[in-house]
Amino acid sequence: MSGAGIVGDMRLPEKGLGLALEILEQVARDDRGASAADIARAVGAPRATVYRVVNSLVRDEYLVRRSDFSGFLLGTRVLELAAVVGARTRPAHADVVDRLRVHTGEAVHLFAFHRTGLLVLDEDAARPLSDRQALLADPTRSAIGHLWLVAHPDRQMPQAPAWAREVPAADLRPIHEAYAVRGYTEQVALLSSDRGCLAVPIHDEAARPVGAVALSTSIAGLSVAARHVGALREAARALAPLGSLSGW
Repeated sequence: MSGAGIVGDMRLPEKGLGLALEILEQVARDDRGASAADIARAVGAPRATVYRVVNSLVRDEYLVRRSDFSGFLLGTRVLELAAVVGARTRPAHADVVDRLRVHTGEAVHLFAFHRTGLLVLDEDAARPLSDRQALLADPTRSAIGHLWLVAHPDRQMPQAPAWAREVPAADLRPIHEAYAVRGYTEQVALLSSDRGCLAVPIHDEAARPVGAVALSTSIAGLSVAARHVGALREAARALAPLGSLSGW
């Protein structure tokens, strides 16, 4: 019996690690969103088996369904794994972010946007995020989350499992209006009673928001932190050519 035949016989319907990895690889190759039927053809497995494994991967947040249910995309946990692997080498953005930290003397964090929420690309080790869990669970509680909401006006929160709550239209309106006036977002004491932050978007070559660079400071210093917005925007422009989320 050939090696391929042995692998095919040993696959488990829901817990076959090899099949799950093949499915993730096929989804990663199709940034438009691979359908279950396409995946089944590509990996050469029965469609019913692929459906079961795909559903398991969605449940565990390794995959996420497209908002129109036409296919599947890589989920939060895969993106987090990619970030961990990337952190083992000094990333291309490190020099830009380090210079910004020295220039401002404040905590500076770098984020990427993806379809299901936020990904922390570079957390200031000397001044870490005050409440990482809350920031990644609720887009209304951070300046970075506000930017994500502005960047995804057609979002469907059920398709963004990283967010723990739906955002009412009444809460969205002031976020959009403030961003339209300032060109950046701001939050005060929503994550920590004595901290606030500013965030400016990073755009890709097609002018789509793909991430954000954020400055966190004490509430006492927030009133004058706007003097650093120019430096934040300059850093965002320098970061833009380094790649979209898929390249980071």
